[in-house]
Amino acid sequence: MLLRRYAEGKSESLNEVVALVYDELRQMAHQHLRRSQIGQHVDTTVLVHEAYEKLLQGKTQQLQDRRHFFAVASRAMRQIVVDMYRADRAAKRGGGAISVTLTGSQMLELDSPEQLVTVHQALETLAEHNRELVETLDMACFGGLSNEQIAELSDCNVRSVQRKLQRAQTWLTHFMSQA
Repeated sequence: MLLRRYAEGKSESLNEVVALVYDELRQMAHQHLRRSQIGQHVDTTVLVHEAYEKLLQGKTQQLQDRRHFFAVASRAMRQIVVDMYRADRAAKRGGGAISVTLTGSQMLELDSPEQLVTVHQALETLAEHNRELVETLDMACFGGLSNEQIAELSDCNVRSVQRKLQRAQTWLTHFMSQA
């Protein structure tokens, strides 16, 4: 109901949605910062508020349901963290990204902020072909949600989530080997 009102242009309903899920958003933000290794520069509250601002500033989206809201929020957090890292790197070292080949579990455990940037670029490309895979991957790898939580949000079974994650990992591995 609140998401429908937001889609109709009533941005104040987004305030109510965020208030209801604030703790979950903080957990997602914590996971993003932990995985990105940029957490020493930013705190989870700041990331949640930045993501909220990003949602408000963007065009009013058709957020269909809770799953879609969390996928969009997680994507916004990922983009913010990548932007923060890029700005920090540009200021310190003159910028530039490296190419990383992902195999196996490396996709889930990024070893450096450089890998985060590379994965972000790959996910932006994958989103052009299959947004659902990217949303599932964002919720799992960057949002810190379990397969069970994603299944519940997506109204599907855990095995379907595992298959989506496996397809996304295969695609990313192929994409990264071509870079």
